[in-house]
Amino acid sequence: MWRLVSISIGMLGGLLARKLMRAGYEAIRKDAAAPSPFDPTNARFSWPDALLWAAAAGIGLGIAKVVSARIAIIGWEAATGTLPPGIVDEQGSPEPGGP
Repeated sequence: MWRLVSISIGMLGGLLARKLMRAGYEAIRKDAAAPSPFDPTNARFSWPDALLWAAAAGIGLGIAKVVSARIAIIGWEAATGTLPPGIVDEQGSPEPGGP
């Protein structure tokens, strides 16, 4: 069950991060006409743009992964009163009943 919860929240976090990155890119570049901010087949898409988009995507998706994992853990703990299986508490010991 924990795997399903964490995967679902992770997917939602990834979709939200993608929408936010696209909106941020369009706000900065003022190029809302492009169907995709990153289009490697477009000759007008320069190397600096490609590197900027890759860095922004990596940072954005990394943040989304951390935030979605924390939200999933908080939700699981609120619903069950225990940490998810395999999660270590602040003292460094695994939660009882975990793998």
